[in-house]
Amino acid sequence: MSTTKDSSSSSAWVIDDTGFPKDGIASPGVARQYSGTLGKVGNCQVGVSVHAVTDAASCPLNWRLFLPASWDPAQAADDEAAEQVSARRAIPDGEHHRPKWQLAVEMLDELAAWGLAPPLVVADAGYGDNAHLRAALSERGLHVVQVKGKERSPPTTPPTNPTRSRTWAAAARPGHTATRPGRSACASTCWPPDIRRRKP
Repeated sequence: MSTTKDSSSSSAWVIDDTGFPKDGIASPGVARQYSGTLGKVGNCQVGVSVHAVTDAASCPLNWRLFLPASWDPAQAADDEAAEQVSARRAIPDGEHHRPKWQLAVEMLDELAAWGLAPPLVVADAGYGDNAHLRAALSERGLHVVQVKGKERSPPTTPPTNPTRSRTWAAAARPGHTATRPGRSACASTCWPPDIRRRKP
C-alpha cells in the first residue's frame, strides 16, 4: 500500500481494480475471474485500489486484495471443505470475502481517518452500476460515477450497509459515454448536488 500526506493537488480519486495473472493456485485470492490486465477471465488475483490522479500521473493511496467466495471458509459447502480452504489461505483469519464495492468504501473511510479528502471520487460502470456503492458515496458527499443509461440513482432505501443504516439519495445528470475492455459502455454520470452546481 502506498499513500501520501498531501492529496490536495490531485484532480480526483479513482476507484478501480486490476488483475495479477498467476500460473498456479497457491497465491491468496487467486481464482478464475475477470482481469483488466488480461482483458478477459483468467487465473489471477485481483486488487481493488483508490488512486489519486491528475492529467499527467497517478499515485496509489490504498489497496485491498479481493478474496473470492472460494477463499472464504464461511462460504464453503461443508466443514471439510471449510478446513481445506482454511489450510491454504495463508491470510489473517479475520479476512473474508467482501464485494469489491465494500472494499472501496472501506478504503475511502480509512483514508478519511488518515485526514485525507478527495476533490471528487470517480469510478467506471463496473462500480457505478452498483447501487450500494452509489448510495455509500452519496452519503459521504463524494460521488461522480459512471453508470449505464438505465441506472439513474441509488434506491432511497438500499439494503443495510455493514456499518451503517440510513436512507440515501443522489442526483443524476446525463454524461458522456465511456468504455473499457470487459466493462459495459456508460450513458450517464451521477453528480452530487454540490459538484453539479460547480459544473458549467
